Amino acid sequence: GSVDFETPANDVYNNGSTVSVTIESATGGNFEQLTPNPTPAQTTINDSVDNTTATLTATPSVTEGGVITYTVTLSNPAQTPVTVTLSNGQTITVEAGKTQGSVDFETPANDVYNNGSTVSVTIESATGGNFEQLTPNPTPAQTTINDSVDNTTATLTASPSVSEGGVITYTVTLSNPAQTPVTVTLSNGQTITVEAGKTQGSVDFETPANDVYNNGSTVSTTITGATGGNFEQLTPDPTPASTVINDSIDTVTVSIVSNGDVTEDQQPSFTVKVSQALDRPLTVTLSNGDTVTIGAGKTEVEYKTAAQGDDVIQDAGSVTLSVTDATVSGATFEKLAFGGPATVEISDTISEVVAKLTATESVSEGGEITYTVTLTSKDGLPLNIQSPLYFTLSDGKTVIEVPANSTTGSITVAAPDNVYMGANPPVVNAIDSVSGADVWKFEKLTLDKTEVSTTVTDESGTPGSGGDLVLVSIEADQASVLENQNPTFTVKINTALAHDLVVTLSNDAQVTIKAGDTSAQYTHAVQGDDVYQDAGTISLGLKSATDTAGSTFENLQFGGAASVEVTDTINEVVARLTATDTVTEGGEITYTVTLTSEDGLPINNHSPLYFTLSDGKTVVMVPANSNTGSITVTAPNDVYVGAQPVVNAIDSVSGADAWKFEKLTLDKTEVSTTVTDGPGSEDITCLTLSATPTVAEGGAITYTATLTNKAGTDLVIKLSNGETITIAAGQKEASIIVDAPGDDVYIDAKDLSVTITDATGGNFEKLDVSSKAAVTKVTDTIDTTTVTLTATQSVVEGGVVTYTASVNHKVTGSDLVVKLANGQTITIPVGESSASVPFTAPDNAYNTNLDLTNKITDISGGNYEKTVAVGEPVTTVTDGPGTKDITHLTLSATPTVAEGGKITYTATLTNKAGTDLVIKLSNGETITIAAGSKEASVTVDAPGDDVYIDAEVLQVKVTETSGGDFEKLNVNSGAAVTKVTDTIDTTTVTLTATSTVAEGGVVTYTASVNHKVTGSDLVVKLANGQTITIPVGESSASVPFTAPNNALNTNLDLSNKITSISGGNYEKTVAVGEPVTTVTDNPATPDVTTLTLSATDTVAEGGKITYTATLTNPAGTALTVKLSNGETITIAAGQKEGSITIDAPSDDVYIDAGTVQANIDSTSGGDFEKLDVSSTAAVTKVTDTIDTTTVTLTATSTVAEGGVVTYTASVNHKVTGSDLVVKLAN
Repeated sequence: GSVDFETPANDVYNNGSTVSVTIESATGGNFEQLTPNPTPAQTTINDSVDNTTATLTATPSVTEGGVITYTVTLSNPAQTPVTVTLSNGQTITVEAGKTQGSVDFETPANDVYNNGSTVSVTIESATGGNFEQLTPNPTPAQTTINDSVDNTTATLTASPSVSEGGVITYTVTLSNPAQTPVTVTLSNGQTITVEAGKTQGSVDFETPANDVYNNGSTVSTTITGATGGNFEQLTPDPTPASTVINDSIDTVTVSIVSNGDVTEDQQPSFTVKVSQALDRPLTVTLSNGDTVTIGAGKTEVEYKTAAQGDDVIQDAGSVTLSVTDATVSGATFEKLAFGGPATVEISDTISEVVAKLTATESVSEGGEITYTVTLTSKDGLPLNIQSPLYFTLSDGKTVIEVPANSTTGSITVAAPDNVYMGANPPVVNAIDSVSGADVWKFEKLTLDKTEVSTTVTDESGTPGSGGDLVLVSIEADQASVLENQNPTFTVKINTALAHDLVVTLSNDAQVTIKAGDTSAQYTHAVQGDDVYQDAGTISLGLKSATDTAGSTFENLQFGGAASVEVTDTINEVVARLTATDTVTEGGEITYTVTLTSEDGLPINNHSPLYFTLSDGKTVVMVPANSNTGSITVTAPNDVYVGAQPVVNAIDSVSGADAWKFEKLTLDKTEVSTTVTDGPGSEDITCLTLSATPTVAEGGAITYTATLTNKAGTDLVIKLSNGETITIAAGQKEASIIVDAPGDDVYIDAKDLSVTITDATGGNFEKLDVSSKAAVTKVTDTIDTTTVTLTATQSVVEGGVVTYTASVNHKVTGSDLVVKLANGQTITIPVGESSASVPFTAPDNAYNTNLDLTNKITDISGGNYEKTVAVGEPVTTVTDGPGTKDITHLTLSATPTVAEGGKITYTATLTNKAGTDLVIKLSNGETITIAAGSKEASVTVDAPGDDVYIDAEVLQVKVTETSGGDFEKLNVNSGAAVTKVTDTIDTTTVTLTATSTVAEGGVVTYTASVNHKVTGSDLVVKLANGQTITIPVGESSASVPFTAPNNALNTNLDLSNKITSISGGNYEKTVAVGEPVTTVTDNPATPDVTTLTLSATDTVAEGGKITYTATLTNPAGTALTVKLSNGETITIAAGQKEGSITIDAPSDDVYIDAGTVQANIDSTSGGDFEKLDVSSTAAVTKVTDTIDTTTVTLTATSTVAEGGVVTYTASVNHKVTGSDLVVKLAN
């Protein structure tokens, strides 16, 4: 159970305590025994802290020397005495039971000091009173002491001079000692304290620290205020105290450093530094003209140039900057120095450009497929490659040019055009490769090799759209052949086909032109060798042509026939004469002429031949188709005793076919017949008939009968043509004239043969009438046949004109072939008198159409004696009412001209002008293209020459045209552009350099220009990769270069030159000077070059080991390295390594793999300052090649059962290393 007890009420006094309570008694509960626990229950009573305040008050005012009463008042009565200590050192006691206590304070007597004032006193501490918390009120108790005023003077003096950064001592002197510290404030902001009881006080003033500025000066300081000292009146002396400050010379260095390399899409960053923090901003001017400011108290600032810019081109480079000036406001530096240039390397980002191919989706066969390559930057960057790119497509022949500074390029190619009707395979292409001077410039050029496909549709092959021509023609392979040779012909097509083509000739023979070929040869049967002149002509034409695959041609046409002349071989036939050996006078001599082929050919195709013998009267006839002929003549029978031999020979030959022999040789060997006298011999007189050998048809033929002896009486001779000739007595011949066959227009010349059928009279003993015919060749007279050409009188352009050839006598013998001036041919068949051919009228671009004229240029065939061409028909061509033909007009100009030169503007038409075309240009000029021409030009002056870089681009367009007679003239609206370039005036940029430098030292390269730079900074690039920038307005600038510190005793001279010059607004710059700097060795620290030896890691026995000596620096001269194996390696001057190859241990059959090693023994040469030769051996592992050793087992060939068989194992190489153990199958 519980009970509550209330502690005493809260008060302000310290009376916290511990309350202890115990159980005095406990009853009830029905316990057998209830015993209270004697331990007291204790409770600590803690004071709550209540505040009592002690407040100080004072007499409000007294006269100097009077008494001030200070009273302390408590906010609660004190339980015990309270002691209060004041700030003036006095104490006040508040008695127990009271709330107040007081104390008196006497003010000082009257003096010069400031003690007429307000005295302020506070409670410093208060104790006692048994308060829980006694808190003094901090408010001071103030009393005004009214004073009398007496003056005291404060005078300031200073050190007369100090050095910059030195100390000036300022001293204040009082005319009366200070009673309390006197604080004197100076015009420089310092204060001087004069201690109480003293008349002087000083302060040191540090002049501005030895700084970098030119600021030596005189410092003047005055007293601006003086307080303290307890003076009634303290007056500062206004006279200034002056000190001369002398300058010392300090150097400020301003430099620039790179903050690291960047990619082209990042800003290059530099840090501009000053060697010490300054008290004001420092403005630094950089070599690119920009300025940066290093704030007061700072030693550096970051500077960024513009990012080069992300692009697709490989254009990594660098930005080099140097400090050119540094200034501060209101001061100049005692000494200012600049550091060297800083360079930030700029690397490329990899921006991909994709080249994609597109193509015309569908085109008719033979139409134009346009392939376009488009370049796209995946990052949307501009593409401005400055030379063309050439994309080769997968067909291996199509190349598309993307012009300089363009993103697309196209080319138009002809679609495949086959000759068949039906579907065509699509044309598939893709980008295969790219070339061009600037291909390498792309950071990443990706060729999209996706194939593009163009559907090729068929040409219809209908009238008006003839489709692709397949022209089948035949040609003779030779103009002529011998009769014993086969004539050959070539059948051709104008284009190779996909299938075999079977061509049927006019003789029904067939020739096959294989797929892919354009010709095939046909061999004609040989005419055959013989002895006759039977040259002729073989003519072959074309009947039909069939595709073996069954394809139908869009447009199949045939050419004309081809002919081969067949000429004779010359086969000799010899005519030999034989005669009766002996005959009785008046008897019969038989003369026989025998024809013999020297080549054994048959002689069986000729008409009778007449061989006249040398007696002038004997004629031997060889009958038609025979090779022998005989004649019997009477041996002489005269009145004289005795007879002479009769000698004869072949003299000549005649007959209708005598000319037919290719070569008929008369063997004129004489034959002799012995004539013996005999009774009853008769004398023979011969009668022959001759005729006019040649006569024109419609002319007259004279037949003449001739005797060998004069007629005794009139001899009447009847001829086979019914005519009669009478030879009068005493005459030896007579003639008759008869009409030749009548005249006509056809070629029908022929031979007329007449023989003697009967002869009576003449009184001859014996008249021998010649059976030989008198032959007359009847030739044609030339009668003219007229071939007339007519044509359609009028046709629409593109329409068909029909040309008709007509002949006034029907064609006989062979077709009449009429060739026209327009290249066409009309063939009039045998039996016909006319034929026609169609011709498509031209479709031009003019309103006016020229008439079509034509005429016959050649006539052949038809069996006419003579043909004459008549008619030059004119066909009027009228404009078609449909689509007008377009003519394009473009204007071009001289692409580039120097100022003061000439520009030629050329207007070009796609069709010739029908009439003069007058073209007005935007520059006021006029060009006239004369009728019949396609272009004309006008030349104008380019802008005048001057000394400035003021190249410009002139653009001129066509503003108006008139004339030309075109159906439709399309004027290109594009401008003709001429780039007007400056004429070049030369400015010289000269490079000089430090003449001598120690290796690792600095060479200063200076570029000087003979005219000040204007427009933009002049950037001079050097062969060593550095750049010198001459700012606008300047004529020279320099750049430092650290000479190489090589490892050789010999140092190459440093040579340099200007490689490029840009900027400066010059028309032309010329680089002068290739300075040479002698580099001398720095003897302090030689550079170390290390030489190591390596070898082939592993080699099979019998192979080759290559030892390679390697330097860390190229050799200055040839370095000879001698190896521990006796070999020598030479490293040539300028090289870092050399090798030698030697044989590895030889190949054998034994397991003897191991290692071979070599060290460097010595070296000579190389010209190194210090050569460190590695002692590490070059080790080669030599492995075994696997060579086979044969172990052969032999045994006793025969043994009796129970006997011993000896097995012997033999090896073809001696055993080494360990015994060879051979286990057998038994």
